[in-house]
Amino acid sequence: MITKKEYFAQLPKEIKDGFSELQIGNHLRKAGIIKACGYSCLSIFQLLFLLVFQYRNWYHALQSKKAADLPGKDTIYRFLNSSTYNWRTFLLSLSSEVIRRVKQTI
Repeated sequence: MITKKEYFAQLPKEIKDGFSELQIGNHLRKAGIIKACGYSCLSIFQLLFLLVFQYRNWYHALQSKKAADLPGKDTIYRFLNSSTYNWRTFLLSLSSEVIRRVKQTI
């Protein structure tokens, strides 16, 4: 059985590398997106990111075999709707990092 912590450690290698190279966790922290309790913000963000590729929507994810290892619907909605999280700052910071990396390759 995969525990909750191991589930997030089993991300595809390409996605793990991309998240670490772009320092997604640092950008989340800069935007004030920090853990209040339970799952870390980075693991919830990774889960939402993978949702696009692995499932059609959150309902299908909760109906899958891995549903016991996933956070509840309330956790996801609290994460997305928190008024203290500055998503605009996060997107600006992340997009600036991506642009900087692309310019280095040119």
